[in-house]
Amino acid sequence: MKVQNYIALALLALASGDTIARVSNESVESVEDTGVKDSVVYVTTGYFEKKVLESDVPVLVVFTAPWCGPCRILDPVIESLMPEMSGHARVFKVDTDETPEISTKYQVTRLPTIIFFKDGLESHRSSSIHPRDAYVSYLEGLREDTSIKDTTLKLLDEDWFRRHYLLTEEIEVIQETMERYPDLLTREFTNGQSPLSIVLNFPSNTRRELTKLIIAQEPSIGTSDLLGLGRCEEFKKLVGDDSHAANRPDPDGNTPLLTAILGSGLVENGECVSAVLESGAERRLPTTIRNSLGEEVSFGMDSKLFDELLDLLTMAWGPTWYNDDVGVKLRMLSREMMRARDLDSEDLIASRS
Repeated sequence: MKVQNYIALALLALASGDTIARVSNESVESVEDTGVKDSVVYVTTGYFEKKVLESDVPVLVVFTAPWCGPCRILDPVIESLMPEMSGHARVFKVDTDETPEISTKYQVTRLPTIIFFKDGLESHRSSSIHPRDAYVSYLEGLREDTSIKDTTLKLLDEDWFRRHYLLTEEIEVIQETMERYPDLLTREFTNGQSPLSIVLNFPSNTRRELTKLIIAQEPSIGTSDLLGLGRCEEFKKLVGDDSHAANRPDPDGNTPLLTAILGSGLVENGECVSAVLESGAERRLPTTIRNSLGEEVSFGMDSKLFDELLDLLTMAWGPTWYNDDVGVKLRMLSREMMRARDLDSEDLIASRS
């Protein structure tokens, strides 16, 4: 799970005092005796074999802990699966602090980790958080003896899932998926946006690696993408004196200036910011952007901070760019973008049905 993508949301939840509803950590037997067996409950060592391994329907088990920030994001998604899936599948949690022997047996080293079981055997595991629809599809697929990998391939034909998959899955998982879905990183989305543009305009801790992987596929590169890649001179030649091109947003609403700013973190200089401003770009950011599921969300950056960042980006970066004024303000901008995108995105993840 990419903790950086969700840290802003987790901190916001903690700061506001909000808590995610969760069933008290009782044994499965005592919870079922209360008549709420269709809820998502914690399963302990004594009942794991009976409730999970001996289940006659597919089982989803989430390994979690109270202190895990990303687990707080996943909680409402998992809670929402029951009682809808009752009779078709079972969903449990394992508190790794209270029952470490289960996580040790299954070699769980990251939280959250989701493991799917079918006929008593592990069929798939993941530490990425996906929309609710995906988990429903996975469990329904397992009922029909369709593997998680096969279900994933079907879901990747849907824009909302492929967007989210690219931005949340591990690089190794994406590379493996490409063996069966070759155009995963090159096929445009319905609105005309390219995977490269989405990755360049979405701050994440895998952006650098994923960008390299996409470029290796030799995709077509859009005009604004040149700025995100640090290829400023090529951008200037293409737009010439066309000031409209310097302000024209891409299908997701990202302006060339925004792409240049975010790209400056990858190439570690602000040359492309200067290039796009010299080409006639207005000193402003878009008021709307798209989250990882492709939904439009509101985005407003503090104008004073934005002006300061622009002035700093057009100057030479120092040898300690990540911790100097430029780096600090760039991280603040990225955090604001993640907060806007993740808040709306996580609401959608939990509510999609």
